Amino acid sequence: MNISLNPSITLRQVLHFVVAAEAGTMSEAARRLHMAPSAISMSIAELERIVGAQLCIKRKSKGLTLTSTGVVVFRQARQLLEMADEITSLAKRDRTDIRGPLTVGCFMPLGPTIISPMLADFADQCPHVEVDFIEGYHEDLQERLLNGSIDAAFIYDMDVSPALKTAPLLSVEPYILLPDNHPLREAEMVSLKDVAASPLIFFDAPPVSTRILDMYRDAGLTPDIRHRSRSYATVRSLVASGRGVAVLFQQPMLDAPYQELRVVLKPVAGSRVHTRPPATVSLAWARSMKLNARAQAWVDVAVERFGPEAYSA
Repeated sequence: MNISLNPSITLRQVLHFVVAAEAGTMSEAARRLHMAPSAISMSIAELERIVGAQLCIKRKSKGLTLTSTGVVVFRQARQLLEMADEITSLAKRDRTDIRGPLTVGCFMPLGPTIISPMLADFADQCPHVEVDFIEGYHEDLQERLLNGSIDAAFIYDMDVSPALKTAPLLSVEPYILLPDNHPLREAEMVSLKDVAASPLIFFDAPPVSTRILDMYRDAGLTPDIRHRSRSYATVRSLVASGRGVAVLFQQPMLDAPYQELRVVLKPVAGSRVHTRPPATVSLAWARSMKLNARAQAWVDVAVERFGPEAYSA
């Protein structure tokens, strides 16, 4: 079955089906497309009539589920929309002309500092693109990229699947987080040995957690882990309350003033710490999927907003 060979199928029907499949419910698809759910249902029903098979099953409790034929048509439909975007972009180079839905992901700890400015910049340049974002962790986001449920994602460029391509954006260095009444609060830099006797509030989400443990191993130390959390905010709160210290990878110019959080952020001293390459925040997408015009614009805006040249001044 190749839906691109059927002249009766319209791009509008294909778009409605793809957005509904990605959204999971007709009501969410209607919100994204600014249409009535009944209109989307009628469009998909007409597509099913042309194809000659049921493409999805709608249940109130489970939302919209694709049939086996629906899965095949969904893949072809996405490719068809991407081809249409490419044809349109040949004549329309202005980002303000780009239209349609875009779903992106972001590694959970990066969300507060990256998503808000990125959405603002992107909305200024691509006002007709409807952006939805999903926050998640490293493995989950990579899986979503590979199965096509998101178009691109902000992740750390560590332990990345070879099936993904990345655009490096900014380097992040390790910092030690101390309560603001810590004896080392006035030091310019702090080594892991300096805080070896302090309990560690461990940010426990790969690949950051793996890099933190590698740092301790390189320094010949074993961390005394008191608490584990997958939330930067929880880690900071526990440090502020005096429960221990933490090691985080940060981009200070993107973060809130730490004085307000009752913690201080200190660069990590020690030559061994810097023998490994710096961690890099990158934008990733699947190698097997050519970026459509919307996703390419997202990548371009991200590089302009967060890339090395953005902070060279």
